[in-house]
Amino acid sequence: MTDCYAVGSHRIERRVVTELGKPTDWASVAEDADAYLPPSPMAEREVRIDVVLLHGRDGGAWSNLASRIRFDEATVETGVAATRHWFTDREVGEFRWLIGPSATPRGVATLLLERGALPDEDEPELTAMVLDREPPEVLGVVVRPVTTFAEYLRMEEIREAVFGSRDIDDEERRARWAQFERAGALAYLALAGGTPVAFGIMNRTEAGPMLLAGGVTLPEHRGRGAYRALVRARWDAAQRVGSPALVTQAQAASRPILERLGFRATGVIKVLVDRLTESDPV
Repeated sequence: MTDCYAVGSHRIERRVVTELGKPTDWASVAEDADAYLPPSPMAEREVRIDVVLLHGRDGGAWSNLASRIRFDEATVETGVAATRHWFTDREVGEFRWLIGPSATPRGVATLLLERGALPDEDEPELTAMVLDREPPEVLGVVVRPVTTFAEYLRMEEIREAVFGSRDIDDEERRARWAQFERAGALAYLALAGGTPVAFGIMNRTEAGPMLLAGGVTLPEHRGRGAYRALVRARWDAAQRVGSPALVTQAQAASRPILERLGFRATGVIKVLVDRLTESDPV
């Protein structure tokens, strides 16, 4: 689908596609994972020829992303303006550019920095990683899938204990649990002494590999195998449904652990924060 509109002095040609086609290697999926996720009730996504735009409905810091950047040299300014316009239309205060090694044109990260974007203060880089061989087994840690609202609540309690609580009532939590179920995400809890102490989430991709898409361990239980056990549990679950590999975009703290489990790094993704203001050329 193609249409045109104006943004300031820019004439925008918007070309939306239904799919990008199958990637030739799993490194492409790891680098641009959002482009290969199926539609979700938890987010609005628009796949364009030159960029993939994601607007999550949970309002988290990583809810709004522009990834798989494939601007032409001649139209990069227009592409940046169109991307900012898309997020401004959704009343988003800031979003993140994910600039992988395949992003075009070369130097697009520098251009964005010159236009006011800033490196993410906490995670200026992610590492695209692929696991296509069996990771080690982890003994002594029980892992179980999240299948009930009570288990989902425990997962959210762990998240909020680490990242801070959110003012959400019971009705909203039940609505989010329903969305989570409809989205088809798979989540797992790791237990210590019968008590959940960590969780990990996995999403299917339309390309084939499964995406490790978040998780955290309570600080007092780190270094005891919960994280590794959650990776192994998700690998086993992926194998049961015929998925050929796991992919992820690892933060700096996770990369060494994932490498020890057999993941291989396939590229560095620069993370730039774009804070939108009324004066931005959108």
